[in-house]
Amino acid sequence: MSSSAPLAWAAAPAAAAYPTWDAWRTRFEWPAAPERIYEEYYAGDAGGFAEGSVRCDPGAIDRSPFLLVRDDLATLAEVATTWAVPVLIVLFALVRRRSPTAAPRAAWALTLLAVIRPLSADYRGEDVCSGSLPLFTADWFETVLAGWELGELWLLGAALLVLLASGAERRTFTPVRSLRGLR
Repeated sequence: MSSSAPLAWAAAPAAAAYPTWDAWRTRFEWPAAPERIYEEYYAGDAGGFAEGSVRCDPGAIDRSPFLLVRDDLATLAEVATTWAVPVLIVLFALVRRRSPTAAPRAAWALTLLAVIRPLSADYRGEDVCSGSLPLFTADWFETVLAGWELGELWLLGAALLVLLASGAERRTFTPVRSLRGLR
C-alpha cells in the first residue's frame, strides 16, 4: 500500500457523499415567505387575466420504447443517490480492499450511477409542442453532453479515487495454461 492510499480512501467516501448531500440540501430548502411570493408573482401584473390553450400535433409525441426504461433508470439513480448508495459502495470497496475485484466493481458501479442521470433525463425541445427529444438523435447527444452536473463529476472522482487507492500495488494475474489437445 502506498502512502497516498489512506488519503484516497478517506477522500473517496467524501466525494461519493456529495450527490447525496446535495439532494438532501435541495430537498430541505424552504420556499420564500408567502408574502414575498405574492409580491414577486404580482410585481409585473397589470391586473389582466389571460387564458389560452395550445393544440399540439399528436405525431410530435415521442413513442420510443426506451421511454419506460429511461424513466425507470432515472428513478433508480435518484433513489440510490438519495439513500447514500454511492457512499455504501465506496465503504464496501474499503472493507474488501484486499480483494482484486472489489475496487473495480465499485468503480464501475459509481461510474454507472454517474452516467445514468445525464442519459436518462427527459430533455425537451424548444417549443411547447415539441415534447421530449427523440432518443439517440444528434440533438439528444448534444443535450446529454451538456447535461453533466457537479454530482456526476463527484461520482466519477470517487470512482477514480477508489481505483487509485486500491491499485497502488500492481496485481499480477497468472495466465491460463493451454490444454495440450486444443493447440
